[in-house]
Order: sequence, then C-alpha cells, then structure tokens
Amino acid sequence: MEQYAEMARVYWAKWDELVANTVFGAIEGAFKTDIRSHPCPHTYDLFAVKTPTVLVTWAIIYLFVVGIGLMTITPADKTKKTPTPAYLRTLMNFHNIFLVALSTFMFANSCYQAYVNKYKFWGQGYDVREVGMARGIYIFYISKLYEYFDTYIMLLKGNLNQVSFLHVYHHLSISLIWWAIAYSAPGGDSWYSAALNSLVHVAMYTYYFLASISSANPGFRKKYLWWGKYMTSFQMLQFISMLVQGIYCTMHSDYPKWLSQLIVVYMVTLLILFGNFFAKKYLAGGSSGKKKRH
Repeated sequence: MEQYAEMARVYWAKWDELVANTVFGAIEGAFKTDIRSHPCPHTYDLFAVKTPTVLVTWAIIYLFVVGIGLMTITPADKTKKTPTPAYLRTLMNFHNIFLVALSTFMFANSCYQAYVNKYKFWGQGYDVREVGMARGIYIFYISKLYEYFDTYIMLLKGNLNQVSFLHVYHHLSISLIWWAIAYSAPGGDSWYSAALNSLVHVAMYTYYFLASISSANPGFRKKYLWWGKYMTSFQMLQFISMLVQGIYCTMHSDYPKWLSQLIVVYMVTLLILFGNFFAKKYLAGGSSGKKKRH
C-alpha cells in the first residue's frame, strides 16, 4: 500500500506542477501581474487555495460527469409526469435549504465585515490584516465548488435541457474567479460581489425549494411563486452592477487592478450569455423559456 501511496503522491506532484504553472502563467501573461508573489497568508494554506490544482481537477471531474450524463441519460419526458423518487426529493430539499442558509450567512457576514472594517461601498483596497473578511471570502469560494451539485441533481432528474452551455460555463468560470480572489485579495472590493451574489442565491434557492415542495399544487405556485419569472432579470441586474463596479474600481480603487479587470471581462461574458438566454425566454415567444431554468 505504501508503494501505491507514494506513486499517487508522485503523480499528483507532477499534475500539480503542470496545472499550477499553466494557470498561474495564463493569469500572469494576460494581466501582467505576478500573482504568486503576494498570496493571502490567511487563506494560502486552506484547502484548494495554495494551487489551482484541486479546483481544476474538480472541474475536470465535473465536465466528465456532465459529458457522460448528456450522452447516456434519457431526458425526462414531462408529458408522462414521472414522479421524482423520494431519495432525490430529499436530496433536492437538503441541497436547496443548505444553500439558502449558507447564502444568508455569507451575505450577512460580508456586510458585517464590511461594516466593522469601515468599508466604502465601492473603491475599497485590500487590507491583509482583515482576517474575518478573508475567511468569509474563502467560504464563498468553497461554496462555488459545492454548487457543482446543482448540475448533478439536474442530471439525476433527467432535466438535460437545463444543463446548457450557460449553466456549465457559469459554474466553472465563477469558481476559477473566486479561487483567484481567495488566493490573492480576499477582502476589499470583493465583499460587494460576494454579498450581492449571496443575496441573489438566497432568493434563487428559496424559489427552487418552494417550487420543489409545491410541484403537485399549481395553485400554490401561481399564487406565491409568481416572482420566479423575475429571477433572470434579477441576475442580469446583478451582473450589470458588478460590471459597473469593476469599471469603477479599475479606475478609482486601490484593490488589485488585475482582479477588477478580470471581473469586468467576466461580467461582459455573462451579460452576453444571459442576455441571449433572456431574449430566447421572454422576447422570442417564451416557448423555449418554459422548458429551461438556470
């Protein structure tokens, strides 16, 4: 067993070196920054931060599972109204309740840490002494790895139409963005994106939970879940707000410029993809939108 364990350590070390050099090199080449020279001391030794290898490996596993699922799982036929198995309903309810609770905590903690550290609303530099905020941002980053289970649940339900390019891209890309933030500057202006995204997720996973437990009661959904149709608009307003913040911080903040620039580029991609989704769902007759949910 020791021989196999040693082989595993050797292979992991080689894989780690390859992934780390590739990711760090790509960031340094694109944004002309030496990201490796100033890691955050409060998050550096925490799980999945020191190098991007854990994240990249988890992302590759995610893509593999999604690919196998799309090729082998039979799409759910809504006309047959096949009941969701009890184990899957329980899993969905736990997943949604857990993310409502976690998102509520992350929103409150981000706002609290911003308050006690006397943050500006925008234009707040990163201060390495702010341990509480750093740990809160780290939790937010790890939550993005857990949220891959959104897709796994969709696959188990056979809702393959939900596993769109937008859905997969969003999950993969946001986890990489927040790894970079957790590694380099988990504080300062990043508090705003963490707080706003957490608030959006409180609403989103609350809706998913209520929709799940009331699936057999159309009257309840019509009366109490009418606001679900505004979730995509809420998400797009979130991205517009973060885009404006990223531009503002690039010009006026002491927060690392390359991270603000990264947020700007990322928000542009999300607005393009979500804008396309929104147009198909609400501006093209809504026929495709009734079948999709992100």
